[in-house]
Amino acid sequence: MILHLVRHGETASYESDAGLTERGIEQARARGESLAAELPDGTAVSVAYAPTARARQTAEVLHATLAGAPGLKLGGNEVAPEFRNLQLRVDGRDYEPTQVRELIPAAGGAGWAEEARRFWQAHEDGDAMGFWLQIPLLWHESPNAVVRRFLAATVAAADRVPADEHLAVATHSGCMRAVVAWAAGRDLGEPDNAEEVVLVPTGGSVAVTYRGETWHHAVPEHA
Repeated sequence: MILHLVRHGETASYESDAGLTERGIEQARARGESLAAELPDGTAVSVAYAPTARARQTAEVLHATLAGAPGLKLGGNEVAPEFRNLQLRVDGRDYEPTQVRELIPAAGGAGWAEEARRFWQAHEDGDAMGFWLQIPLLWHESPNAVVRRFLAATVAAADRVPADEHLAVATHSGCMRAVVAWAAGRDLGEPDNAEEVVLVPTGGSVAVTYRGETWHHAVPEHA
């Protein structure tokens, strides 16, 4: 199984769980065209997405674009909660950060809200994901937990998807960035909209490819 983690296209807003801009739609379409061009005739490929509006719409565009490519064996397009964005714990429940952003002003001095304000200030300053990777946070899911979750999801997908099939998953930049940082041993910065990270699991290891570099690592048991 060859897994393509694809960052969602440009979103209309991070103030809430919004969809894509026209530019974001074009970015997703271009990624679908690029993927279709690199796959030989007869290749089986399917699509999945993290449970947000921007990831779902990216996957819809990817799937429609791949459907227009002759020669591919196109599978379905399904939600994949295991590849969800990092989570924020609010009153005992986990949420994607944009899904509760509008609740922050009314939350006063609640710990999650104070932490979320710092996270979104880092976003305004230009690098929320860098802040998340570097600063210990108590209410946000940690980079370590996200990487373990993504590796576990990759191994699980490999158990059900044949080795020569491709799976494109529309997901989120912070998660992809954390996986690459784990693989490379350093933070390589933010993936662009609709950019991909490719994971190929084999036995107890995984190859991670990003921007022309590939790293091979053992996958921890019970990742």
